[in-house]
Amino acid sequence: MKLKNTGLFILLLCVGNNQTMVPTKNAILDSTNKFEQTLNAVKSYIEKLSKTISVLKDSIEVVSTDVNEIKLDLEKTNILRIKQQYSFNEAFLKARLDLGKNKEFEWGGNRYSTNYPDESKAPPLVLEIEIIKDNLKQKSKELDESIIKANNQITTLDNYIKKVKDDNNNNINSLTKTISDRTLYWIIAILILLITLVAVFFILKSMVSQQQDSISLVKNIQEKLENEAIQLDTKLIQILEQKLVIAQQQPQQTKEIDHSLPLKLGEEIHRMRKRLKTMEESQGTKVLNKRIESLEDKINDMGYKIINLEGKPFNDGMTIQAHFVVDENLKDGETIIKRVIKPQINFNENLIQVAEVEVAQGV
Repeated sequence: MKLKNTGLFILLLCVGNNQTMVPTKNAILDSTNKFEQTLNAVKSYIEKLSKTISVLKDSIEVVSTDVNEIKLDLEKTNILRIKQQYSFNEAFLKARLDLGKNKEFEWGGNRYSTNYPDESKAPPLVLEIEIIKDNLKQKSKELDESIIKANNQITTLDNYIKKVKDDNNNNINSLTKTISDRTLYWIIAILILLITLVAVFFILKSMVSQQQDSISLVKNIQEKLENEAIQLDTKLIQILEQKLVIAQQQPQQTKEIDHSLPLKLGEEIHRMRKRLKTMEESQGTKVLNKRIESLEDKINDMGYKIINLEGKPFNDGMTIQAHFVVDENLKDGETIIKRVIKPQINFNENLIQVAEVEVAQGV
């Protein structure tokens, strides 16, 4: 029973002298009051349940008395008179269900038996109803026995509650005496614990502050490096533009076109755009991006075009230099160009530089 387990738990809590924590006297008194309130609530509920069972028992006795009186009346007369408004089949069924078999009823001025001509062929529904009636009688008897047993258990429970309450009072008195001797030690232990926690808090706070300073320093260095890279790329673009202008002004000495400078420009444009993707957007990155677009427009006007293959599906018919890597996020057989190491460059729609790429394939 839950009350028994609760009583044992309180007894162990009260008697234990080697526990890690002893509650205060006010906490014990509060717990005692709550426990007494719980006991009173349980006792009140049991009293209500007992009254309900008593009322139910009285009702069953009244019903049983009425049934017995009706049974005696039927045994005296042994005749059930049914009005003419019912058909014979309805009258027979009513008499059979009310009286059972081996009885008589009167209908239309004549007496008839409640038995079927062949009881073995009686309707299953009627037999089922008779079984249910017999079961109800048996259940009524079992209910009377359960009521008697419940009353005995209520008496036992009252005695147990009284015993638990007395034991609890004795244990509380003993625990109160123990608390008065140990309160000072626990106060000292709690103060030491609080001081330790405060010290750990400030140490951790100092470490976090140092970490934040380090992150801020790294971020500043990164920003400086990015700014320097932007300046270097801007100067490089200026140099490449100057070389491009000089190359355009020089006469062509041979019929074969020299693609070395446009190819170099294409590779540098690809490299600078890859670097811009790793930088946060700023005024410097915007200026550099416009300079890159301007340089690309110039080589486009000369007939050169940089083909962007990154993110496109790969197939065996493509003219590229591919390095394959496994990617678990892709489906089996799926291949995607994940990274472009060296860009593909066309001149007047003709391939003049084969791309070197990294292809991710599913497993």
